[in-house]
Amino acid sequence: MVVLTAGGVLGSFYLSYTDEPGGGSGTDPVAECALSADLKSQAHVSSFRLLQAPADNDSGMKHSHCMWGQTKGKDGRNPRTLGFHVYDYAEFSEKNDRNIESAKGSYKGFTSYAAGQQAKPIDGLGDEAMIVIPSDAGDLTEVNLLVRKGPVVWNIRYSGHDKGFFTDSPFPVVDAEDIARKTAEELIAK
Repeated sequence: MVVLTAGGVLGSFYLSYTDEPGGGSGTDPVAECALSADLKSQAHVSSFRLLQAPADNDSGMKHSHCMWGQTKGKDGRNPRTLGFHVYDYAEFSEKNDRNIESAKGSYKGFTSYAAGQQAKPIDGLGDEAMIVIPSDAGDLTEVNLLVRKGPVVWNIRYSGHDKGFFTDSPFPVVDAEDIARKTAEELIAK
């Protein structure tokens, strides 16, 4: 009886360990959310979901919420998600300086939540950029990268963990920072 119970427990651990996360391949991304195949491969994400489409109006701030997850059987067994908000103030008003000031205010508001967490400014990325790493994420690796370039602000979050046989563990933060930065570089280049 003990052998059967131990075998059942170990079998359960094994099935959990080998199970691949994810679902279907998702939908085609809108232009604001598109990423290169190379970046999606490095991030282990290929399934797109548009959580919020930009408003189809002539003026005002345009907000998109893009989410990239895993496709079961394609992106590996270690869960990863890459999501980002795009706040585009380019058509907020007819005055470009007002649009940029609005984007600066939005960026400042986002960076204010970094208090008490590991936060560092990033040089050479947009007009302003800051990476935020939660102080205590447990077995989860998570980074938030906030970037402003002109009248556009991006709030990028990459997270996940590595599955272990008995317990999960975080993956290297430097890898998450690299993915977040590459995402920002691609988005800024559009």
